[in-house]
Amino acid sequence: MYFVSSQIIRSLTSYLASQGLNKEHLLNNITQGGQQLNNSRYKYPLADYEQLMSIGAKHLNRNTVGLEFGQALNAQNWGLLGHIALVSDSLLSALQHALKLHTLVRNIGTISLHHHPQHSSLEWHPKTPVTHFMADELFSSWLAFAQQCCEWQAPLMLNQVKLMRPQPSINEVKQYQSVFNCPIEFNSTTNSMIFDSQLLHCPLKGANNELETLLAAQAINYNHEAQCISQLKALITQHLPERLSVQQAAQALALSTRSLQRYLKQQHTSYSKIIDEICKQQALILLKQGLSSLNIATALGFSEQSAFQRAFKRWYCITPKKYLTEK
Repeated sequence: MYFVSSQIIRSLTSYLASQGLNKEHLLNNITQGGQQLNNSRYKYPLADYEQLMSIGAKHLNRNTVGLEFGQALNAQNWGLLGHIALVSDSLLSALQHALKLHTLVRNIGTISLHHHPQHSSLEWHPKTPVTHFMADELFSSWLAFAQQCCEWQAPLMLNQVKLMRPQPSINEVKQYQSVFNCPIEFNSTTNSMIFDSQLLHCPLKGANNELETLLAAQAINYNHEAQCISQLKALITQHLPERLSVQQAAQALALSTRSLQRYLKQQHTSYSKIIDEICKQQALILLKQGLSSLNIATALGFSEQSAFQRAFKRWYCITPKKYLTEK
């Protein structure tokens, strides 16, 4: 299961609403109608992020909405990782925390930092097919963080940005150049930002070593919890159409049933809610792949087609057939 933190989804929803989109319509298109937006430990499925970005791009008629959203983000929108970055003593230190703890924000890909004789490169590799919006957001938000938080007075310059996304229109290319202010390579084999290695040693304005150590220790515990939920969701998904019982799932994770249930309660969720979220996400994926309602019902372990159709209408306030027609 690939997820994005509630802080990012909340920020994206607010940003799109500030651009004139109807917030209620946006919330109707994400898991649980946005009921978990203020739960800092809740993780939204990747499909919710992609759906919001697609809606934004369509209604704003701008395929650069990820780029713009990244520029509007501040470090606090990254949750605990953002607070750690703000009190780190240098860009290098902040990036090292991001390498270890980025799954607190999303587990969609891997981040790597490479050092070369004359420059360094920060790379992001998606682990699953995604639209270009996420790479745009990540790179523009990282750059915005560096520009806002570095002590150096000189403008922060990049050498080059490489993006896997297809070549955009001329007007969109101008927007990329306006944000990154450097040569940009599209249709690249990687998503990477290339810059002078000296920038890594740039001190940050809010450096606080004691607080950085304290928050980093707290984040390690949070990261362990996030991985536990991710493992549980992966386990349930792998066994579909069989619906694992909570006892079977607990045994597979080497936990007692009571321990798993207590842990899920602490995360403001339950075993049945997690299964429901997985089925909601998978239903949309399978529907877009062209499967019939009957086949989707079978693949997700529903007792009959009508049960799946009722669940789909509860999730998306529309029937599967109408969803395909209207979306």
